[in-house]
Amino acid sequence: LQKISLIKEYNDYLILGVPTRFFRDWIVSRYLDKILEQVKSFKLSLNRIEFKIIEESRGSTNLSKIDEINKVTEIKDSILNYNRLNPNLNFENFIQGKSNEIALSYSKKVCEHLSRYNPLYICGGVGLGKTHLLNAIGLELQPDNNVMFISAERFMYQFVKSIKANDMVKFKEYFRNTDVLLIDDIQFMNGKEAMQEEFFHTFNALIDQNKQLIISADKSPQDLEGIEERMRSRLGWGLVADIHPLTYELRLGILQAKEEKLNARISENILEFLAHKITSNVRELEGALNRLAAFSSLVGREINLDMVQDLLKDLLK
Repeated sequence: LQKISLIKEYNDYLILGVPTRFFRDWIVSRYLDKILEQVKSFKLSLNRIEFKIIEESRGSTNLSKIDEINKVTEIKDSILNYNRLNPNLNFENFIQGKSNEIALSYSKKVCEHLSRYNPLYICGGVGLGKTHLLNAIGLELQPDNNVMFISAERFMYQFVKSIKANDMVKFKEYFRNTDVLLIDDIQFMNGKEAMQEEFFHTFNALIDQNKQLIISADKSPQDLEGIEERMRSRLGWGLVADIHPLTYELRLGILQAKEEKLNARISENILEFLAHKITSNVRELEGALNRLAAFSSLVGREINLDMVQDLLKDLLK
């Protein structure tokens, strides 16, 4: 939180500086409501916050171009701030392979025939592309529909907040007036009975109105722990698509696509080496490639195998 800086104050809003977009998203998802609450207690007329990404270089601070997308946060519509779709996570840059082709096919089917396959439930381990697919569906349907994309963790936060504020009517209306509801990581409802009850009724209300639900989790509906039986049954009603662990070919394809996008000087044999060695998930693969690309740019020459083993020893152990 110390890295947040005050850039400028106006009558009804503040401009805050943050070092990176990742940092901004992290603050927004965890602390923004608290910051807004504190700000408003000091000056009642303040009702929104804008962010500027600040790049620090050689001891001086320069303001970079403002990230215009979703930069404004109204207090009264704070839920909207978490309903953000990433334009980079679309169907075009989703790398297809045997392990995810069924999930990708189902995701595209849902976009072609809204509410015919309801709900669509996508399950798989960490970093295999579930959130990417949910985001891609949201982007595809957003132009013609009211799309709500939210994590189960965020749903829980807003649920508790609405109870404390004695404002459950607004909460119910907000989620039940959407055309497409995408809920990420439903397993976070584990053991939270009151929230499961509310989600159960929201689920039924949307299904009855022929609205589309897309849900992701780390396990199949019947394997979810701490989730009521009636809810597990509802989640398995429609299409269930399992994303399996990545094959070697898919891992290599992801690395090649990422390397081309980064325009990094990483040879094909290094990419093949990474695809063989890092088998867990996409995030670790891309993280490894980002490290190598950064180092290659720093030293100004191509990376060799010895450098890779030294730079990535924590991942390659």
